[in-house]
Amino acid sequence: MVADTPTAAAMAAQVRSGERLALDLVQDALQRAEAAAPLNACSALLADSALAQAAALDRLRAQGRLLPPLAGVPFVVKSLLDVRGHATLAGAAPRAQEPPALRHADTVEALVAAGAVPVALAAMDEYACGATGENVIGGPVRNPLDPSRITGGSSAGTAALVAAGVVPFGLGSDTNGSIRAPAAFCGIWGLRPTTGRLSLAGCVPYAQSLDTVGPMAGSACDLALAYAAMLGVDAPADPQGRGAATLRVGVLGRGFSDFAEPAVQAAVLRVASAFGAVRTIDLPDADSSRDAASVISAYEVGRNHQAMGFSERHGGYSAFVRQRILAGLAMPRGWYDIARQYQSAWRQRLLALFDDVDLLLAPSTPYAATPIGADTVNGTGRIYCPRADAGHLTRPLSLAGLPVVAAPCAGEGLPAGIQIVAAPGLESQALAAARFLEAQGLCRSATPRWL
Repeated sequence: MVADTPTAAAMAAQVRSGERLALDLVQDALQRAEAAAPLNACSALLADSALAQAAALDRLRAQGRLLPPLAGVPFVVKSLLDVRGHATLAGAAPRAQEPPALRHADTVEALVAAGAVPVALAAMDEYACGATGENVIGGPVRNPLDPSRITGGSSAGTAALVAAGVVPFGLGSDTNGSIRAPAAFCGIWGLRPTTGRLSLAGCVPYAQSLDTVGPMAGSACDLALAYAAMLGVDAPADPQGRGAATLRVGVLGRGFSDFAEPAVQAAVLRVASAFGAVRTIDLPDADSSRDAASVISAYEVGRNHQAMGFSERHGGYSAFVRQRILAGLAMPRGWYDIARQYQSAWRQRLLALFDDVDLLLAPSTPYAATPIGADTVNGTGRIYCPRADAGHLTRPLSLAGLPVVAAPCAGEGLPAGIQIVAAPGLESQALAAARFLEAQGLCRSATPRWL
């Protein structure tokens, strides 16, 4: 659609130099968002507030004032996060009647403080209870690479708007794969930070033990730039991540790659070959970690919605989500306690792997984007269920709380997604590896073909 949309770094440089006005960048993004309406990726455009913020930035520059690092860069916000003056929809139509948020979510505020301008609220699965972007209330978000296919969820709209070139980056959230799966299916970059690294204030909770907020971007460099702004630190000094070439890499084999299609497995091995040393690590009992993540998620989402008034307003939920909440409420506390104990043991087990490697690699999803509405898809010797299996390879890493960059491997046909996994707190290492792989041409965003 708009493959020539500048990067966030280029946009900010244009505004700082006076080559372009922030107002022009924001107006262009709003026009692109309107043109992308067939993707069903926007919950709302934020035109009035976005234009006002952009005009204020242009006045600062005209006064000779120092501009913040992302001045004028448009971005989108998953509608799970508060944006001041707007109802936080969380993918649920009844929430349009909620009072508008009084302040930005902390992660939104950090980007606004860095000069970035929110231009749209992005559509998502209802209450983040979904892995395909097929909201039964608002309809499916469509993949810019092929509108007949899913985006993945629940950060569906953010992925679609970034992949379509509407904005260079956006905000998503990830509990069990809700940034990584859409990034894989739409052929863009995403980051799930270490659990607890970024504030969740102003984010409608799913399962607080696993919830994270992170950026999604059209390039590895913009992903790192957005994350640095969210932390309030300087952008990385090495845009090509040259220091990552000698990192030791472990490829997750049994328990992970063996569940993926051959083309996805091959993409992981191609990426691994770019690093200094590679070893295969088998975790054949990883299904226990998936079970624990599922129990924790179900228990916590049930109690969170109970606290939000589920008993009084359950008629506003779709049948699919209502059943999920009820199942979580019915789960015994003893199951949850056992799952949390397992979580601690699993985390220690994965942390021990970093004694011998610097990074772990695994597929993001077992397959490329599947057709909208497909209950099952045929793989090579396996039948997949998209609603259940999109997060099969992401849940164990969520349970351990590890930081993960989702990297796109674009080529012929639909892209594959790769998880670049680092030790807790070492997002910088995973992001450096991402920039290195982008500079080497091994990982890059896919080109949208929907127009």
